[in-house]
Amino acid sequence: MFNSVLLLLCSVAILVSGIKEENPKSIVTAKNNFTAIENDSLTGALGTTPSLPISTESQPSTSKSAPTTTTTTSSPPTSIKPPSPPTPVPPPETKKWIVNGTTDTCIIVQMALQFNVSYITKENQTLNKVMDLPANSSVNGACGSPTDMEQNITLSWHSDSAKNLPNNLTLHFVKNITKHQFTLHLLEVSFAHEEFPDITSNLTTLVHKSDQFTTGLNNSYRCLKIQALNLTSSDNQTYGQIKVSDLQFQAFHLDHTISFGYAEDCAFDTPDIVPIAVGCALAVLVIVILAAYLVGRRRSQAKGYRSM
Repeated sequence: MFNSVLLLLCSVAILVSGIKEENPKSIVTAKNNFTAIENDSLTGALGTTPSLPISTESQPSTSKSAPTTTTTTSSPPTSIKPPSPPTPVPPPETKKWIVNGTTDTCIIVQMALQFNVSYITKENQTLNKVMDLPANSSVNGACGSPTDMEQNITLSWHSDSAKNLPNNLTLHFVKNITKHQFTLHLLEVSFAHEEFPDITSNLTTLVHKSDQFTTGLNNSYRCLKIQALNLTSSDNQTYGQIKVSDLQFQAFHLDHTISFGYAEDCAFDTPDIVPIAVGCALAVLVIVILAAYLVGRRRSQAKGYRSM
């Protein structure tokens, strides 16, 4: 019995020493082979290849991406071009016209003049036409005798629209012997019918009755500022204006020279309210002075009575 136990212990010691001396790589290989065999058997049993577990743990990124910059390119706003202003009409040219009589120069007129006439066409459209008095207008007039009370000057011209018949502007001057003055009494203009194509009415003659341009005989009237004079027809309807500037005229001239006499300027024209206001102020001043005189006189008399 003792011998049998001793033999068993020797066999175990030999077996353990043989396992320790075996190569570790062979053990790992045997283990792997065992795992492969186990996997193959599992695949055969399930019919699918087992998938390896996927790690859901996020790995830190080692590269830093550059910040994204978004550039928005907006198209420039569309600018609306404002409408171009109307082309200004150039001012008319200033010219001097002279009417000579048999012995003397009777009328001298210098001015720049522009017409603005409105009319209605056959299509019921209202149109405006602007015309200048050309500087090369021909002049004609009547001086009459020294005793005549009226003189006139007529300026005539052709235009591109009216080449057959002329346009005429006539200035009528009237003399007042009692006041020793003369005035531009009437301004009359007759247009050629061709100036207004497709016009519905017979708008050919327009007038401006004016008595505001008054000056003394042997003197001239001068007004450099622009003045607008209405043009009316025979039925007293206004159809336009005359704009006159650099105006100076003299009628009933009595010598051979072509120079103006003493100029009475329109800048010194005063409305009627000015002399009325001055007269009222003077009347009030006289009343105040008279009242002060009476009060002072009474006081002086009262002092004289007291002293007595």
